[in-house]
Amino acid sequence: MEAATARFLSRIRASHQVVSYVDVQGPNQDAFRLTATGGSVAVDRTAAIRRRCTVSCVDPDGTLTPRSAEDLLTPYGTEIRPYRGIRYDDGTEEVMPLGVFRISKATVTDSVGGSPDIRIEAYDRSRTVARDKFTSPYTIPTGTNVVQAIKGILGRTFPDLTYDSISSGLSTSAPLLYDVNDDPWDMACNLAGSLGCELYFDTRGGVVIAPPVDIDALPAPAFTYVEGPGCTMLDLSSVFTDEPGYNGVVLIGESVGDELPPVRSVVWDDQPTSATYHLGPYGEVPMVVTDPIVKTQSDADAAAAALLRGQLGFSAQLSITASVNPALDAGDVVQVVRARSGVSGLHAVDTVTVPLEVTGTQPIGLRQKRVVS
Repeated sequence: MEAATARFLSRIRASHQVVSYVDVQGPNQDAFRLTATGGSVAVDRTAAIRRRCTVSCVDPDGTLTPRSAEDLLTPYGTEIRPYRGIRYDDGTEEVMPLGVFRISKATVTDSVGGSPDIRIEAYDRSRTVARDKFTSPYTIPTGTNVVQAIKGILGRTFPDLTYDSISSGLSTSAPLLYDVNDDPWDMACNLAGSLGCELYFDTRGGVVIAPPVDIDALPAPAFTYVEGPGCTMLDLSSVFTDEPGYNGVVLIGESVGDELPPVRSVVWDDQPTSATYHLGPYGEVPMVVTDPIVKTQSDADAAAAALLRGQLGFSAQLSITASVNPALDAGDVVQVVRARSGVSGLHAVDTVTVPLEVTGTQPIGLRQKRVVS
């Protein structure tokens, strides 16, 4: 969850004055602040492009309405940074960054008798990386550290990125060759998977290379939706499904270029109290993954365990609607308690939407990871 003060997290549970705006920065560093009349930021942990954004605004004096490709609100290099937060009674503000997005589409509707309406669609920087296809064969040499290999791929598009990354000694044991028109973002994500990590751009436009959150290692949830005074949950629905339904991972390391034998790691949901316990009535439903970089048993075990953490819990999904907490992010862990529905446990946030309009509510998609007694 985005860093927020205790004052902020307490105030969003009560009546408060919402602050919402969008900072716009062009490729020539031209910048201004835009007041949004609508739109939202949607985050999906399972999607290739984690963050997407829509912004609606009105241009009463015509100064913002794009008329040519050189104008600021066009999809030719301009980035937007939306924020939402609180204005306190003393006039101070606390706002949460919601991401850094490259404009992909701007639509202007000019109705007779009214001001032009502008609608902007934008995606986080991963889409820009994905569109920057290799135009010649791209090679990662033997012995390249995998984290450095990821940074090299992303640095083709954004040379000055900041990183929040694990340290790893895993390196390539043979050259990795990518062909013309291959998707650099997809290649970088695959490399991160060899580390047992997720790869994504965060709310400030930096790159995160880190394992999925381990709920069992957390001392407390990031936020709570516990029925009673101060609960911001408005409604709840439960879905029980066996899709994708994986309760195990079989990872086969096929590292080439060395004399080590292939490694194999098999991990299962081994909690007898879990609905997807692999020795229970659910049975075994493994995800089988082949990895060209993993070459030691410890690397294979770590990557397989991380993949399993990212899969467990989809059999018990929740969708809730709540008052808006703009600090909430995909990957966070929250506690949800609703006695009538029999819900009480810790859940991982897979999807979350933050509206930019003042009156909006917040849909959140969750999957159960641990029951709280």
